[in-house]
Amino acid sequence: MSLIEGFLIGLGMVIFVGPVFFLLLNSSLQYGMKAGISVALGIIVSDIVCVILCYYGVSKFMTASHNQFWIGAIGSCILFGLGINYLLKKPHISNDLTIDSKKWSTFFIRGFSVNFFNPFVFVVWIGVFKYGYQKYPEKLELYMFLSAVLIGILTTDLLKVFLSDKLKKFISAHRLKVFFRITGVVLLIFSFRLLYLVW
Repeated sequence: MSLIEGFLIGLGMVIFVGPVFFLLLNSSLQYGMKAGISVALGIIVSDIVCVILCYYGVSKFMTASHNQFWIGAIGSCILFGLGINYLLKKPHISNDLTIDSKKWSTFFIRGFSVNFFNPFVFVVWIGVFKYGYQKYPEKLELYMFLSAVLIGILTTDLLKVFLSDKLKKFISAHRLKVFFRITGVVLLIFSFRLLYLVW
């Protein structure tokens, strides 16, 4: 039961449309499925770190108001930088799947940092962890529940990558440019909103 419930909660996370969503789509559309998967892996690793922090009680440190400001400020700067980058970015649809490993690691780091330095990700995970801890007091069941949530999230992210990669053939340079500009504006809005909320 814990596995099924956890997996469904993980799938339900698809309703959260945040900055990582746009980063995931853009990486897949421009550089293909492997780039999107690298971003998705960065996101899920940051989620795993959040779960570990919750488990060891470090979440209190992360959610303290004065610490949240600095975490939010770092996240805001990252989103601002990515937003400017997408506003100035020239469209390029790559058919070359032999992009070097340094670029894959860049995509991974982007996915990790955009997700990890968003204080609201911690808020969501604290809620999920507390729910699981109360409902499944036995350690094994709790581990299974949290693992299933993570698998559910990874599944939805990989589905987004797969679908965006399939849509790639319908994307022209002009449409990609428009999508870049929209993404840039959205990321800047998220940046200012995040800074405002933690101010």
